[in-house]
Amino acid sequence: MTLLWEPEKALADVATGQAPDHSAAYAALLAKGSVARYSKGEGQGTWGIFSHAEIEKAALDTKSLSNVTVPPGTPRILPLMADPPEHGAYRRLVNPFFAPSKISAAEEVMRPIAAEMIDALIGQGDADFASYAYHFSTQTLCRFLRVTADWRIYNDWSSEMERLTGSGTATPGSSLPMDHFLKVVPYIQDLIDDRRANPGDDVVSGFIAGEIDGQKLDDQAVTGLIIALILAGRSTTASGIGNFVRRLATDRKLQDFLRANPDRIKDAVEESLRIESPQQEMPRMAVQDIEVGGETIKAGDSVFLNYGSANLDPTRWENPDVFDIDRKSKLHFAFGRGIHQCFGAPLGRMQMRVTAEELLRRTTAFELAGDVERHVWPRLSVEKMPLRFTAA
Repeated sequence: MTLLWEPEKALADVATGQAPDHSAAYAALLAKGSVARYSKGEGQGTWGIFSHAEIEKAALDTKSLSNVTVPPGTPRILPLMADPPEHGAYRRLVNPFFAPSKISAAEEVMRPIAAEMIDALIGQGDADFASYAYHFSTQTLCRFLRVTADWRIYNDWSSEMERLTGSGTATPGSSLPMDHFLKVVPYIQDLIDDRRANPGDDVVSGFIAGEIDGQKLDDQAVTGLIIALILAGRSTTASGIGNFVRRLATDRKLQDFLRANPDRIKDAVEESLRIESPQQEMPRMAVQDIEVGGETIKAGDSVFLNYGSANLDPTRWENPDVFDIDRKSKLHFAFGRGIHQCFGAPLGRMQMRVTAEELLRRTTAFELAGDVERHVWPRLSVEKMPLRFTAA
């Protein structure tokens, strides 16, 4: 009999703080099978793939499982919603802007912002760190893109877009909420116009100067790339920061160890990403019949690749629910797998690391000062987290 999966119900203990992470819920599911149908409001043609082994195969199978999950002729977010060979052309354009040298240069700009914002929080004694996570992510992303409009415009727009699209993973086949989608376009058009008149070495200028198959990108294509960076770069990074700092706030031993050994913060970031992956799943659309885990997924069915469960699969990870910064393998799926592995991953990792470094450097301790509010699926995030700081 086909398994059924109700994520909000299964993961409720995580949201209410009665469970530290998803491991118990995913372990119960994985013990029964690697594939399940979503049983709440998703219809009978919506599937989830959960095991590490099956997701490894599915993520690489772009012939059967398409990344084009919106109806034909409707706007797409590129290169997220593209298949080969179109996807490769866009990735070749985008990837150079996330090279190590670019990330190092971005860190020099972003670290002082983190330091200033964290100092302000510490000065309050008690403060909501979730607001820092979102505002830092948005401000630094706007600096990275060198936007001309107030960062709060993009912050508020992105937050509402998240709500309307279910953290960017509305059921495959659904259109984007165009009324809200279009609200940010005038600001982005102003940015594009400015870069066409005053080109530089920034990301937006690079998009304008770049080519796809020998053709310059028009304003609509450049707009789509900028929107993709904003949507992917803000919320997942904020979620990664919030999840990591929550763990530090509840694990004084780990907090003290990293404060004394800051060179191990990188390893702790990777383990945080594995055990509490910000983007728990990503959508695909079956374009031909495919068998997965003994189930036949038919052409036209929607499919979710549950990277969060793959990162807690006991057949892949020994003691998957244990936070262990000494794990030899760092090859988790927190940033996806295959050709759609997140191109902004180096930037997100850096922002998590810099936040932890500056927070630990500026305190001798910090702890929870109240209840934590969390979203658990499809994005695992901290939405409210009061902390009490002891300044260094």
